[in-house]
Amino acid sequence: MRPFVRKSKKGVSLVEVMIAVLISTIVMLGGSLFFVSSTNQINLRKQYRAASRLASQKLEEFRAVDYDTVAEGEVKDSVTLENSSYSRSVVTKDLGLYKQLTVTVNWGTAAKVNNINLVTFIAPK
Repeated sequence: MRPFVRKSKKGVSLVEVMIAVLISTIVMLGGSLFFVSSTNQINLRKQYRAASRLASQKLEEFRAVDYDTVAEGEVKDSVTLENSSYSRSVVTKDLGLYKQLTVTVNWGTAAKVNNINLVTFIAPK
């Protein structure tokens, strides 16, 4: 008696399974790298928004006081907001008819320092 031999090839070979697993792994790895990169960008944008708010807040504080009380020089402070530390510096220059205020906010790590600068002019009322 002859052994039973299948003539159809409906099954999947081991090589085909390994290729399918390899392709799936490559796609998932690419997706996870995209996710990590997106998360880092979202966190960086949150920090930029927070730094912008801190700089705007400081400018508004100087605009709210009398023109004559704004002294020429530099003022520095540190703020912790949203789990990040920010250092602010305000440089005031007297330009005669008006004063120039430059607010710089720095944050980040030793490897990568980010900053944002806002500049405005104030005049006597």
